[in-house]
Amino acid sequence: MAGTPAGSCAAGEQPKSLARLKERERRTLVLVKFSPPRVSETGQRWADRLRCEHRAHELLESAGIASCRSRLFTYDERTYLEIERFDRLGRQGRHGVVSLRAVDLTRYGKLDRWSECARRPHNERLLSSADTERIGFLEAFAMLIANTDRHFGNITLFDRYEGAFELAPAYDMLPMLFAPQHEQIVEREYLPPTPTAALLRTGPAARALAEHYWTFLVDDERLSEAFRRICARSLETLRDASGKAH
Repeated sequence: MAGTPAGSCAAGEQPKSLARLKERERRTLVLVKFSPPRVSETGQRWADRLRCEHRAHELLESAGIASCRSRLFTYDERTYLEIERFDRLGRQGRHGVVSLRAVDLTRYGKLDRWSECARRPHNERLLSSADTERIGFLEAFAMLIANTDRHFGNITLFDRYEGAFELAPAYDMLPMLFAPQHEQIVEREYLPPTPTAALLRTGPAARALAEHYWTFLVDDERLSEAFRRICARSLETLRDASGKAH
């Protein structure tokens, strides 16, 4: 962190670190993301971003979509998001995982949409109907909460080397449209997505959960006032678009 951009030892663009925890008799391997000091505008926005990610984990889990277990901490003007690793088992064991990107590039070479990428292995009986539907739901939900970081490394599949894949818990789900760019706060407007096949199939449920999520953020007093106003405008825009759609 001293002198040069931190990057990430665990892949991805944002600073993060790996840790092994021991709490009583339980050992856990975690990934820890952290914000710059919140005394700056960009530091506060990154802190808001981590809180939004944690809230998405909670909300998706409550809706029956398996998501990462995470905890938030604040120390010395920084916010830390601790995420339990689903690709590890016990002290040294591992779960086999593969990204949707790797599956698609190896077998199909399309990388078009999450939902389309999921349908191809499903057609070959390599992914269940339920997991295919969940990936379509996650795509729709991500679009409706302004998650512009929908790259194919953000969907992971368990690979048990016995045929079919299984969807791993959701992660990196938050309104990335409003993330700082080059250490600057860039004003952006949330525009609900145009209808797609994924939105048409899972639209009502995903839209309802997205409205719940924006409301969740508006009411979260630990987010900055500036970001809560952004969430309030986004919620109003989504509701207006929902009314027009009906």
